Amino acid sequence: MDGIPEKYYYQFPWLNGSSDVLFNRAGITVDELNSLSIVDIIQRLLREYPDLKDRILLFFESAVKNEERFQTPTDDIVHLAMYPILQILISMLKNRVLANALSNIYAKHCKRVLAQTGAVRTYPNKLIQQICKNVGIDCNLGFEFIEKIQYSFEMDFASYLMSAARLSDSKWKLVNQRFQDGKIFLIRPDVVMLLREFVRKKVQPDFKDMTPELAEEMEQIPKIKEILVEVEKLIQENMSRFQSSLISDGEKIGSDLFAPCIQAILYRMLQGENLSHNERLAICFFYLNTNHTIEETVDLFRTSPDFDESIARYQVEFAAGSGGKGKKYSMFKCSKLKSLHLCYADHKDFGDKLCIKGAKKRNGEIVQMQNPAKDFIFWKKIELNRLHRTQIAIGEQTITSKTEINEKQSKIPPQTSRK
Repeated sequence: MDGIPEKYYYQFPWLNGSSDVLFNRAGITVDELNSLSIVDIIQRLLREYPDLKDRILLFFESAVKNEERFQTPTDDIVHLAMYPILQILISMLKNRVLANALSNIYAKHCKRVLAQTGAVRTYPNKLIQQICKNVGIDCNLGFEFIEKIQYSFEMDFASYLMSAARLSDSKWKLVNQRFQDGKIFLIRPDVVMLLREFVRKKVQPDFKDMTPELAEEMEQIPKIKEILVEVEKLIQENMSRFQSSLISDGEKIGSDLFAPCIQAILYRMLQGENLSHNERLAICFFYLNTNHTIEETVDLFRTSPDFDESIARYQVEFAAGSGGKGKKYSMFKCSKLKSLHLCYADHKDFGDKLCIKGAKKRNGEIVQMQNPAKDFIFWKKIELNRLHRTQIAIGEQTITSKTEINEKQSKIPPQTSRK
């Protein structure tokens, strides 16, 4: 464990090797790990530490309230056990705001602990060096005096860039650092700040790791299902806080996630029809609020009979907040679209049952759509994900049935021909 005492793995569960500490304390042997699935391990942890569920729910309450700190102890084995389960839950939810909250809370907790009064005694510089080494940051103790300032650390050039990339203050630019022979000389507070940014990136859940099959298995664990229901309730009660989570960073929303109103207006546009002023605004606002660029949005209007690029670009830039008052306009709400007679919820070609009947939550509650660029996309993703899981299950069942038939047929002795 790189010489790091076990208690610090409780405090910083993102350290490499923390899972070994966790499994050892939970009594899970190496031989058992070879035979246990992720689902088995999570069930075991939930049984071993009964208060895990309550702590996890308190974490999500903090995330929703944007409190950026833990409400529960951070120096015991339960805190360590909570970390992998949070990673799994947020990967299942595929919620960008919760993912950012997770990384933000752990990153700020790291800085808060290492920078608190008296931290030098509890967390000496040698320990900070070991922590950096553990996570792959090339940082060593130094004792360089430059212009009467003692630089206690020296960090490799590549490691510095990796951690400082997210810091926008000019202070962190390379030209403003003490740089010599590939090393950057740093004082303790600067190393703590860089470690905070490294942790922020390290703990970000990777949504790609969560397959539909694994998510479905995890949902069969009663406590996990209960937590998911509670978290979905929190999201619905605080939808304004979670709007940005409906679309991942850099994600371009495809037509399979377009609401009926957007599909209908786009169809008319692509047919070369002249759109009304409100229809153009709706398309413009929708695209700009679903991670499409100004250029992509301007290109949409090129099929319009009265297209004028200079006018279109000015209007799109204005709507994006790049011009005028600098305010980015939000997408029309469903109530606004209905008042403008632009709702196509029950249209025979473009209609969608989500707009007509609403979405059904796990607890049976019905949620009505309020915005085509926000909650419609959120619930449409869930609907398509559920459909995908169903198709996988049907496919597996079909393959199993065919395999059983083939096995039975292979056991039937060949008939001898009769003359």
